[in-house]
Amino acid sequence: MKLLKHALHALTLALTVCAIAAHAQSTDFTLDITGNISHPTDAATHTYRFTRQDLLALPAKTIRTSSNWTPVSVWRGPTLKSLLEKAGAQGKSMRVDALDHYSHVIPVSDADQYGVIVAYERDGKPLEDKGFGPLMLIYPRDALPDDANRKVIDSRFVWQTYRIEIQ
Repeated sequence: MKLLKHALHALTLALTVCAIAAHAQSTDFTLDITGNISHPTDAATHTYRFTRQDLLALPAKTIRTSSNWTPVSVWRGPTLKSLLEKAGAQGKSMRVDALDHYSHVIPVSDADQYGVIVAYERDGKPLEDKGFGPLMLIYPRDALPDDANRKVIDSRFVWQTYRIEIQ
């Protein structure tokens, strides 16, 4: 009986640790901008690192749109343009990397041309790591139906974004 109590206590402790780790993972994240930038926050790695708090402190924009994977939703986050400007991005393209190992190269000009945001919320709720989060590039696809509904634009909706390399 004593062994069973110890086993249950150990299991409870393990589940608590897992729950804390999962919560920390979904609320504490970073976005790194690397490559051809002029304002790195970490000179050793030549990276501009945005913490969750940094991103939440920036002015946010909302985009109401659907994607191939979601119905019409309200997405919220800072503009990609503002993040690139803070990092001093100087390039023609950027490779956006996702936690699920997806990577896509997109023109830097998309940030201004389409008003792309780096969303951290969907319909007022934080994006979850096991879903589209913690960050997702969002284009105003439904507002630009003739241009933005192309498959090329759809592939630029990068979810689980954690790094952008300016090329």
